[in-house]
Amino acid sequence: MVSGSDTGPAPAPRALEARLVPTLPPAARPAPSTGPGHTRPPTLEQRLLARRRATLAAERAARAAEPPRETAPMPDPTPVCCALALAATEALRGTRSVAQLARWVSPQVFEQLAARTALTVRVLGRTAATRRPEILRVRVCRLGEHIAEAAVVVDDGTRVRAIALRLEMWRGAWRAVAFEIG
Repeated sequence: MVSGSDTGPAPAPRALEARLVPTLPPAARPAPSTGPGHTRPPTLEQRLLARRRATLAAERAARAAEPPRETAPMPDPTPVCCALALAATEALRGTRSVAQLARWVSPQVFEQLAARTALTVRVLGRTAATRRPEILRVRVCRLGEHIAEAAVVVDDGTRVRAIALRLEMWRGAWRAVAFEIG
């Protein structure tokens, strides 16, 4: 006995039929409720924006309540002028490294000083340090609250040099932005 599901001829394939679906208008969105329990919670961006606004408002209120602070007067540039003139003179003599001036001068001035020092030491050689250079005269002229120009006369033992420099306030300290050594 043969068991099988073939009991008769196979059914004929059905032809594909297209069914039409009726077109519906788009569903209307429900209006947002205005009641207390039916609001959407604020997004993270909305909460951050509200916090920033509150912080700024509190800072403005605190500033309005405080009396205006007086800014501290800028320090006198004369000691910086003298120290820079002495250090540059010592660098030209070869008794001080030019790298020690890097913090107190702009990058352009540092490059000029380094080139002049290298040339002077190469041509004249390092001079024996008989005595430390001394400042004979200093004239400082403040051109503004953050700008000063100075003329310094330095005796370095073998010659008397005139040094002109321009200082500008940079990050709370005086820094030379122009430097000429005679």
